Amino acid sequence: MPVDTRELMEAIAIIADEQQVRVAVKQSAKGAAICAASSFAGGMLMGPVGLAIGGAAGGIAAYKMTSGKFRPLGEVILNDLTDRQREQLVQHVSKAVAEIHPSDVVMLLPLLMNNASIQQAVLKTVVSFVSNELRMQIID
Repeated sequence: MPVDTRELMEAIAIIADEQQVRVAVKQSAKGAAICAASSFAGGMLMGPVGLAIGGAAGGIAAYKMTSGKFRPLGEVILNDLTDRQREQLVQHVSKAVAEIHPSDVVMLLPLLMNNASIQQAVLKTVVSFVSNELRMQIID
């Protein structure tokens, strides 16, 4: 009996939310670039004091630009994945727990929700999938 994809996605989202894993949706690099550019400009204009002032101003500007752009991984899993990405994630998770869970696939969800070592294996797989396949940055 195959695993219900929707139920598995919800279980993975719950685990990710319990661990408070968040995803930076293409904003961290932009914030770092703003901070670095303003620090460089401040240093060129005012020397060492300008580095501090430019860095602080760039940090504030980066904060304003990226505020609210970091989302919980569970929300991304439930709302942003395409059907193909969901199937890929299910395959990755199934492979990750293939040696751990019993042969009866129906037992996967209760086992997943009640076993900390399986939760860690699944979370590690999901983080790897999101980082490598979706090219999103994980924030712990």
